[in-house]
Order: sequence, then structure tokens, then C-alpha cells
Amino acid sequence: MGAALPTPSAQPPSYAADIEPIFLKECQSCHTLDTPKADLILDPGTGFRALTEQGSTQVTGARLVVPGDVEGSYLWAKLLGTTEIGKGMPRTLFGARKLPREQLDLVRTWIETGAQP
Repeated sequence: MGAALPTPSAQPPSYAADIEPIFLKECQSCHTLDTPKADLILDPGTGFRALTEQGSTQVTGARLVVPGDVEGSYLWAKLLGTTEIGKGMPRTLFGARKLPREQLDLVRTWIETGAQP
């Protein structure tokens, strides 16, 4: 019986590999250069900077993503639909809908682990 191989440590999620594909599919239709709702553009290659360097246009002083601080990230409140101002995201013709739990968990982990590019 051989020794067990060490389990590689899981890498934290990155925006490019894990988060951008979700946002391109679920959010880009409203957050593109052609239709920049809330002045947020999530076109390919631009979303990371927009989310980590831009503040909310709805709540003065709120940052969209605060690396390491999920509860301090306005994006998280928008995804959960718990904002006092504005509406939950993503939007549909009939209102807001939540992302599937596994996608929410991935976004949460991405923010908690430092919102890596």
C-alpha cells in the first residue's frame, strides 16, 4: 500500500476564469458599453477593473467590490436583492432573480479571498 499523494490546495477563484463567464452570461446585456446601466460596463476584459475600482452610482461612498469584505461589497447586496436603494440583480422583464446558489457561492468566495483578477 503506497503513501497517499498530497491533495493540491484549491486555488481561490479568479475573475477571469470563474466570475467573468457568469457575469458575461447573466449581466452583460444591461452592463455593456452600448447600455451601461448604473455606469457599469462588464464587457469582456473590462469587468474586473469596473467592479474593483468603481463605486456605486446608487449609494454614495459604497464600493462595488471590497476585496476580502463580502458584506462591505455593494455588488453582494445587489446579487442578494438586499439593497435599500436600487433593485436586485440580475434583472428580468418581471423583476430581479437570484443567481443559482453555486454561482452566488463562487462570487462570495471570490470576494472573500481577495477578489483576484
